[in-house]
Amino acid sequence: MIKKSILLLMVMLLLLTFKPVFAAEPTGAGLTISPPLSEIDLTVGKVYDGIIKVNNPTKEIIEVYPIARNFSASGESGTPTIESPGEDATYGLASWISFAQSKIALTPEQDIEFKYKITVPDDAEPGGHYGSVLFASQPPKPEEKTTQVALASMVGSLILAKVPGNIVEKAEIKEFAANRSIYIKPPVSFTLRIINSGNVHLKPKGEITISNWGKTKNTLDINSKKGSILPNSTRKFDELNFEQGKWDFGKFTVKLAATYGEKNQPLTSQITFWIIPWWLITKIAVLLAVIIFFIVRKIRKNRRNNKNLPNFEPPLKKRVILQ
Repeated sequence: MIKKSILLLMVMLLLLTFKPVFAAEPTGAGLTISPPLSEIDLTVGKVYDGIIKVNNPTKEIIEVYPIARNFSASGESGTPTIESPGEDATYGLASWISFAQSKIALTPEQDIEFKYKITVPDDAEPGGHYGSVLFASQPPKPEEKTTQVALASMVGSLILAKVPGNIVEKAEIKEFAANRSIYIKPPVSFTLRIINSGNVHLKPKGEITISNWGKTKNTLDINSKKGSILPNSTRKFDELNFEQGKWDFGKFTVKLAATYGEKNQPLTSQITFWIIPWWLITKIAVLLAVIIFFIVRKIRKNRRNNKNLPNFEPPLKKRVILQ
């Protein structure tokens, strides 16, 4: 009986070590592409030839359909939003993009170079134009809006293009602040918002310098990810944190020195904040308590001394009567 139980247990453990394998349905999301983003300069009336390297890392054949779509900035995070056909295309690029293939099939672990063309119209508006080349698991439907669910099954490459002419580069600081003005302990977090009111994308660069008692404590790169700000949009740079040393305290000065555009136009600002740590608060409290103690003690001692003084009456003056 015991041997049968042991045998049954061994069979169960053996079965548990094998997991069923299901073949995933091939989708555009199964591909990997390079580059994920391209920045190009275009010329009016000319044709630009682009290449996207596409890799199928799976063990299955994947069939996908190339689609061209415009994109814009979503909120202040810089996250791109793929636009549906027919939406406002002031800065659009999708209508200029064409493909020689309407469908591609990749064998397991195959790499290909997918080619596309950008034909720039003679009346192209100067400034920035933004589009993407997506690979979808289903053929595109011209009148159908692209939903977030559909986008989840796509993979693509973003294109930031610039057409020469009347280029306007204009940016300003919308907000530069610390999340508080007084701190007891770190971290100190900064928020930087930059608005682009020009007609071409901008990639600000620069740093934030934190000083205390005349010495530089730290510097922060404002745009370490090299993110761009699209026209008529605001981008928030909020991954800016300062960890002060154990004995740092007092008033801190924070200077922003950044530039943007081809001419390196300046963006500057300055703020201050205070760090008053617990150990300093405790020392100040103890010092005040000691001072108050000695003041009270001195007052009481003076009062006691005044009470112990002998009563002194001034002598009576003799009255002199003149006759």
